Formats: sequence, structure tokens, C-alpha cells
Amino acid sequence: MTRIKAQLQQMVLAFKEINPNAKKILFFEPIFTIPYAMFIIYSSLYMTRVGVKDYQIGLLSTVLNLVMLITSPFAGLLVNRFGRKKVLLIGDFLSWCVYAYIFFFARDFTWFLIATIFNGLMRISELAWRLLLMEDATENERVAIYSVTVFVWNMGNLFAPVMGILVARFGLIPATKWTVLVFGILVNILIVVRHLVTSESSVGQKLAQENCNSNNNGFSEWFDSLKYMFRNRQLLLIVLVTIFGNVALIFRDTYKNIYLSEALHYPDSIISVFPTLWSTVALIFVIFLIPNLKEQKHDSVLFWGMLSITVSNALILVAPPGTFGFILMIIVTVLGSIGAAVYYSFVDAILANSVDDSKRAHVLSITMFLISLFSMPVGAIAGQCYTFSKSLPFVLATIFTLLCTVLIFLKIRTRSSK
Repeated sequence: MTRIKAQLQQMVLAFKEINPNAKKILFFEPIFTIPYAMFIIYSSLYMTRVGVKDYQIGLLSTVLNLVMLITSPFAGLLVNRFGRKKVLLIGDFLSWCVYAYIFFFARDFTWFLIATIFNGLMRISELAWRLLLMEDATENERVAIYSVTVFVWNMGNLFAPVMGILVARFGLIPATKWTVLVFGILVNILIVVRHLVTSESSVGQKLAQENCNSNNNGFSEWFDSLKYMFRNRQLLLIVLVTIFGNVALIFRDTYKNIYLSEALHYPDSIISVFPTLWSTVALIFVIFLIPNLKEQKHDSVLFWGMLSITVSNALILVAPPGTFGFILMIIVTVLGSIGAAVYYSFVDAILANSVDDSKRAHVLSITMFLISLFSMPVGAIAGQCYTFSKSLPFVLATIFTLLCTVLIFLKIRTRSSK
């Protein structure tokens, strides 16, 4: 009990020591994560219940990725010209509040399509959010910041079962409809309060001033940053890890629950246990172990985290139906959760620490652009793979996480040789 209290005190202390912007942003973030985790579970099913066809759900996913792909290159230009705070305020209002309000009133595919287009603008506000979160922070502070971010998001996921209670009590359509409206209103309040209590980062102030007094073509800076990324091998390797890690995530998560139901024959009530276990393990790991890892070499910690995810993905392939398979899936969940907690705590921090302040916004926007580019066809490919063989998406997920593990190892070797 004393150890638990000490670890909680250490995490609270770490939260207090991070820069003021990050502290304020993360303090208010549960206002977003809790209702989002609740309504997103049933959003696709809700759309089908109000008349959207199954193939149209897939089309909406494609449109979402397409809008994110198109807007990603502009994200760096906008945050450097207008500042992180202003872009975050307007971007979050358009991509989340307007999206939620349209979703609430939508009754056919056309309105859900319009909502999806607004939601696709999230890449712009996401970049502003990430920059405001971790600029003006030291390298170790960034690990602490992203660890707290993982903690906050998993706290939100623990509220997901509440949505199941609401659906059982009021029905799927009313529960989802009113939850998304509450989400929109809460986020509206959040973005205004957050805008008032945070301040523009020093890097954001400097770049906004320089861009106001300059006639430089923003896209030339974007292409300069692209060249800079390819010349910096350490940076390029971590960008590739981020891209391929996201591809692996799509292959694994798109059909995981369907696989548990159709291949391993788990009832729906059992399947819901795994996300809760995932979030619980992640919270415990973030509280008790991540604070002790941030002083270690970040690349090495990330290597072991990605290796844990790879083993987790591989074990899905050998899990049989029945009791032994269920125990194996618990191990899969624990290993995957620990690996993901390490990955999300360290990969963004390593990426941010690998870039000069003046190049960071453009490099991150390029990374988001490449993630969207590679992600667009993956969902459809995963669907074809699952149709051909139920285990094939998880084979590909394992291959991509193994590739990420090798890339991180090469990054460690490159750094050591220098």
C-alpha cells in the first residue's frame, strides 16, 4: 500500500513539474476523452440503424482518411502562420463541435458525409494540440507529458461500459444521439476554457512573428522540411516506425473483435472484457513503471515496447478456441497494452526531440500526411485479407510491428556508431 501511494505521489509530482501549457491541456482533456470513448463505440452501428448502408460506412471511412490526407500538408503552414492557440481553437470547433452537432441532427448518408468532412479537419487541430502540448518542454518532460496523455485516454476508455448501460436502458439510437450532443457541448466549453488559460508557446510566437513579416512561400518550407527529414537518418527511422506502427494498428484492430467472435467463438459479453483489461493494465503500467523508464535511453525502451506488441500480435495467431485460448488472449491483451503504453509514451517524444524547433511543425505535418496516405488503403486491404483468411490481418500486423522493431534497432545501432 505504501508503494502504491508513493507511485501515485510520484505521478502527481511529475504532472506538477511539466510545463504549464501541458498541465492545463491535460487537466481538461478528460472532458473530451470520456464522452468520446462512450459514443464512438456505437457510432457506426447508430448510423446503420438510422438508414446508412453497410458499404456507405466504409465510404465514410475512406472520405475521412482522404480529407485528413488533403489537409495534413496545410497543418504546418497554418500553425506557423497563425499560432498554435488560434488554430487549435478554430480547428477543434470545426472538427469536433460542428461534427457532433451535424451528427446529432443527421438522418441520412448525406448529412453523415458532411459531418465526416468536418471531422477530417482534425489533423490541423491535432498538430496544434501536439505542438502546444510539448513545446517549451525538456526531453524527459516530453516523456512524462505523453505518459500522462496515455493515462488520460485510458481513463476515458474505462467509461466506455457506461455507454452499454445507457444503451440497455434507453436504446441504442436515443443513447448515442444524446451522448454525441453532450460530447459536442462539452468540447465547446473545453476549447473556450482551454484557449483562455493556455498561452502561445515560445516557438509558436517566434514563428508566427517571422511568418507575418515574411513573404516566403509556406510550401517551400514544407518541402525543405521533407528534404531535412530524409537527410536525418535518425529522424527518418522514427518517422517510419510511426507510419508502420499505425498500419499495424489498423490491421490488428479493424477485425480483432470480429475474429474473437467468429474464429474463437467468444460471446459478446466476453469480448467486452478485453478493452477494459487493456485500459486497466495500461493505467497501472503508466502509474508504476513509466516514471522509472523515462530516465533510461528512450530508443531502447521503445524497442522493448514494440517487441512486446509484436509478441502480442503473434500470439493471436496461435490462440485456439476454448479455455486455453482465452488465457492466451488475456496474455495477448496484457502484452499489447504494456507495449502500447510504452509506444505512445515514447514514440512522439522521440520524434519531437529529433527535430529542430523551426522544422517541428512541418515535420509533424509531413508525418501525419504520410500516416494518412499509408492508412487509406489499409482498411480495404484488411477486409480482403480477412475474407481470404481470418488470421491474415494479424499475420500482417505482426510483420509490420516486427519491421518497426527492426527499424528501432537500426536507430539504436546508428546512434551508437555515432
